[in-house]
Amino acid sequence: MKNKLIVFDWNGTILSDTRPSVEAGNVCLEFYGAKAISLRKYRETFNFPILHFYKLNGLSVDHVLAKKDEANIVFQEAYEHLAKSARTRKGARSALDWIADQGMGCIILSNYRTEKIREHTKRLKLDRYFDDVQAFGCGGGSIVESTHKSERLTKYMAQHNYKPQDVVIVGDSAEEPEIARHLGITSIGITDGYITRARLRDASPDHIIHRLNEIPDLLINKWGIKTKL
Repeated sequence: MKNKLIVFDWNGTILSDTRPSVEAGNVCLEFYGAKAISLRKYRETFNFPILHFYKLNGLSVDHVLAKKDEANIVFQEAYEHLAKSARTRKGARSALDWIADQGMGCIILSNYRTEKIREHTKRLKLDRYFDDVQAFGCGGGSIVESTHKSERLTKYMAQHNYKPQDVVIVGDSAEEPEIARHLGITSIGITDGYITRARLRDASPDHIIHRLNEIPDLLINKWGIKTKL
C-alpha cells in the first residue's frame, strides 16, 4: 500500500489551459448577454461554485440558473475546441516522474468532467502517473451551484487508508487551501493559473510555488525523504 498521497487539481495546475478557459468563459458570458472580460478580470473573479463568477461579472442568479444547462453546452464546446492542444504546465512531467519514483499515490481531483480529463491524460501520455481521476461523471452543469471536492477526497482517503499528515493537495485556486484546512492536510498553491497571485496568497496555502518541479524539494523537507535527485 502507498503511504503518501499527492492530489492534483487538473485545470490550470497540471494542464496549462487558463487562456482557453478565459476565451470559453467569454463565449459563455456573451451567451448570457454580458460583456467579455480580460485575463486579469477573469483571474480576479474566477470562483467555485461558478455561480459566484457570473455574479461578479454582473449576471443575476436567476438568469444564470434558468439557462445553466444551455450555457454548459456552450462552454464545453468552446473550451474543448480551444484546449484540444493544451500542454502541461512547466515542470509537470519531472514532478510526476519523481512522485512515481518515490512510490507515492497520485490522483487528480477536479471539478471538470472525468471522461474529458482522461482524454487529455491519454493525449498527453500522462495516464500512468495517476491512480485515479476524482472528477464529475455528469455533463458538468452541476458545478454552477456546487463542487463536492472535499467530500470526494474524504471518501477516497478513507477507502485507501490515507492519514491527513500523509496527504498533500496541489492547486491554482483558493479551493485547495480550503479543502486542506477542512481535512487537516497540506496545501501547495501554484501561481499563474486561474486566479491572481494576490488572491492565491490571500487563500493562505501552506506553500506557494511557481513551477511544479518545485514540489520534490518541498516534500523532501516535509517528510524527511531520502531520495536520489
